[in-house]
Amino acid sequence: MYHVTPLQFNTVQPRLYRGSCPREINFTFLETLQLTSIVSVTKGPPTDELANFCKKHNITVKHIPLPKSGKQSGDKKVKRKREPVPIGYVTVRDTIQFLMDRRNYPVYLHCGNGELVTSLIVACLRKFSYWSTVSILNEFLVYNSSINVHERDFIEKFHPEMVPLSGLSAENRVLWISNRFLVPDSSAQSTGDQDTLKFRVLQ
Repeated sequence: MYHVTPLQFNTVQPRLYRGSCPREINFTFLETLQLTSIVSVTKGPPTDELANFCKKHNITVKHIPLPKSGKQSGDKKVKRKREPVPIGYVTVRDTIQFLMDRRNYPVYLHCGNGELVTSLIVACLRKFSYWSTVSILNEFLVYNSSINVHERDFIEKFHPEMVPLSGLSAENRVLWISNRFLVPDSSAQSTGDQDTLKFRVLQ
């Protein structure tokens, strides 16, 4: 029997995988990963075929919806360089919090096509492993033909302090992050604004 990987499939960290939204042709391959969880960062819920596959194999599906777009351009020919980033820091925070818990592993992370949204999340995730900006952007370009000013700015302005991990015990955290991270600033209020989260670093 042959296996077909999802488009853009790759390994991010041990037992953490990325790619496009799995289709039925990919399911036999996903079985080989012995997944515990699938994280779907998409506008709508997972497809029925994916939901049924996960139910059959006792895989937890974590759906993290993309934020609703603000202004929509009526011109579908507008180049990506002029479009806003299709994801917010709250979405990144919620995704990374789930990925930091080793009890959810092995885990497969996907957006629609495995390119832009997944790449932005992984770029932010790399900062927990002290990757340089150059290395992060080089990896981003493996999955995307270019990076626009909005996407680069989004990555550069993300800081691990934006993801509170104080509620996750050390024994349940993945092994590739530092224990020096992070607690939420008590003065920060949840406003629902994707870009106004405020946190402080442990001293």
